[in-house]
Amino acid sequence: MLSQIFQFFKLFRHLSLSDLAKLQSISRMATYKEGELIAKHGDRFPHIIAIRKGIIRTYELKSDGEERTTRLAVDGDITSCSACFMANKPSEEYLEAVEDCKVILISMDKFKRLAKQNIHFMSLHNEGLEDSMLDAIERIRFFIMMTPEERYAQLLRKSPHLIQRVPQKYLASYLGVTTVSLSRIRKRISESG
Repeated sequence: MLSQIFQFFKLFRHLSLSDLAKLQSISRMATYKEGELIAKHGDRFPHIIAIRKGIIRTYELKSDGEERTTRLAVDGDITSCSACFMANKPSEEYLEAVEDCKVILISMDKFKRLAKQNIHFMSLHNEGLEDSMLDAIERIRFFIMMTPEERYAQLLRKSPHLIQRVPQKYLASYLGVTTVSLSRIRKRISESG
């Protein structure tokens, strides 16, 4: 088990063997079953999640109870509850396993303490924040600049594996359309292609 954690973290090339050992010491393996709720609104979710295998979706509930998928994190991605990680506040979102998942849970508090003491961990922390900001900017642009059909075409081009692995209702929510609209978009694209 520890060697699997070590292998995943070797992807962070700027970490020394000593850094990898420290990261491994604040991490543990976990599994989630398809459909399992990992974190919910109001939780103080204490972990950063490194996904070894599977898909985790982040979603929020609108005032009418409708779910809006805001992120689909896949194998090799790192995710967490944004408010917990960035502001040490209770989560404003939900995390759910879309597939059976094998993950590494990293203690958020211990990671932040290491980042204050070690430039390599601070660099890793800053890279995570930068990636989150870039994802947020891209997501805003995704909705402001593109039609639903263009959003689907981009998803098809950039992440075709999601089309195969994620249920249509979550894809529709991620794209900001109904499942009926998504079916129509798919039909139009397949007929034109």
